[in-house]
Amino acid sequence: MKNTILALVVAATLAATANAADPTTPVNPTASNPSAMVATSDTSFSTDVSTALGNATTNIVYLQQSGNSPIVNITQDGNSNRIGASSGGGLNPMILDGNNQTVTMVQSGSGNVIDTFKLKTTSGVASINVQQIGDENFINSLCGVNATNCNNVNLNWAFTGNSNSLNFTGSGDSLITGINVTGNGNTFVDQQSGDNHSQLITVTGDNNNFDVLQSSASASNLVITQQGTGVTFNVSQTGAYSNVANLQTSANGGSFNITQKSH
Repeated sequence: MKNTILALVVAATLAATANAADPTTPVNPTASNPSAMVATSDTSFSTDVSTALGNATTNIVYLQQSGNSPIVNITQDGNSNRIGASSGGGLNPMILDGNNQTVTMVQSGSGNVIDTFKLKTTSGVASINVQQIGDENFINSLCGVNATNCNNVNLNWAFTGNSNSLNFTGSGDSLITGINVTGNGNTFVDQQSGDNHSQLITVTGDNNNFDVLQSSASASNLVITQQGTGVTFNVSQTGAYSNVANLQTSANGGSFNITQKSH
């Protein structure tokens, strides 16, 4: 009974309060006016992503990193994987700018592309490891960009497959480049300028072509181990210091052109 009486008292109080209020017509809430979306200025990025999404076998990575001691690991599995620029080249390159970098990139499948991978580092030691597994793979890479040298870098390129291509240009000091290839019909251009360079090339396969250039003001060396037929090596070592080229080959046919100059 007490609960019933209390409920009646509360109801009466609320009714009296409602009657005392000004009985005006309810006002509809005002619609919010959100700020406009910020549109990206990189239309080429959007276009490339849209194109990539249209191909279920395509993976695509664009990365621009600035800072010291980054650890970057990228693994792509499938056909027509891409790291860096669009198929037209020159757009959205992969840029890593900083010291003491550790980078590992692995692409598995056919028609893989890294274009363009730009590395800038001036102190510390950088470790770059890139592996492509499959056929018709392509890498375009620069170490030292826009007048910035690339120093104390260990670069390891590994290829398993046929018709692969590497185009690498390094500018700086103490660059160590290793190329390990198993396959046929591969084409590699490896250029290094600066001081105290080393290039280590191991090749197993037929009809491979290498253009190797080193220009150094201090001692540099080149070691090539090759097995296969129809191989072509064009080697140029120049600079103000004596250079060493050590070639160990087991092959039929092919050609070796070696030029060494010191001043």
